[in-house]
Formats: sequence, structure tokens, C-alpha cells
Amino acid sequence: MKALALVAVLFALTTGLVAQAPVSPDNGKSPDAPAGNDAAANPQPEPVKDVFPRFNVVGDWHVTHPWWVDTVTLRPDGTIFTHRQGSTGHWILTGDGGTPVIVIRWDLYGTESVAMVTLNHFRGQVHNGRFIDMQRDEEVAAEKAVP
Repeated sequence: MKALALVAVLFALTTGLVAQAPVSPDNGKSPDAPAGNDAAANPQPEPVKDVFPRFNVVGDWHVTHPWWVDTVTLRPDGTIFTHRQGSTGHWILTGDGGTPVIVIRWDLYGTESVAMVTLNHFRGQVHNGRFIDMQRDEEVAAEKAVP
């Protein structure tokens, strides 16, 4: 008897003979559906606002290097250039043990890296106790921060 009931159910499912709720022609909903405006009855929740500031190193940085002082611009496309000297290269943001690190590959001078000291200050050792410092003004950094 169970096998016969199972065959009947499978036959009904495969042939589309399963009863469906009647659909009202005026709104396309079944008569059992609650009346009213769906948007008003089921308001969408407000998206959660991002309370964490996004870290961004793109922009102008004041650099003090053992052999030069200049302003560099880190562009969003991964390129870098110095304002006075006109030196160019590429940069990436990576990490070392949880500390953000900017790695700069100059087109003519090799590679240098600086690690984050604060959000607006990176420092790296260039040669035997000589350091490169990259700093940006907090006001400038706040204006260029990604919302």
C-alpha cells in the first residue's frame, strides 16, 4: 500500500497535478497573502553604517631621506613620483607581522620599505642607522580618507 501511495505522489509531482493555491487576477498573489503594500508591511532594514575608518595611504607624503627631502605622491594605480626631483616608481602596501608596510620600487634607485609608526607616519632604515621618514599632515589625511 505504501508503494502505491508513493507512486501516486511521484506521478502527481511529475505531471503537474499537484494542487496549487488559487491566484487572484488583480495582484498575482494568493488570496491567503496579507493585504496591503509590501514595502510598508515589510520595510527593508537600514544598511549598517561602517563605523570603522578605512586606512588609505594614497596621497601626498612629506619625505625626509638621508640624501634628499621632497614630497611624494602615492597614486591609487600603484605609481609614485617625487615633486621636486621627478623620480618615479611603483608602490604596494603589504604587512610584516601585522604592521602595514609600504614597499617602494624606484625606477632608477632600487627598492625601499617603510613600516607604519602611526596612521600618518611611516619609517624605514635605509643604511646603517639612517632612516627614511614619510609623514602627512593629519588635516590632509582626514580630507583624503575614504568614507
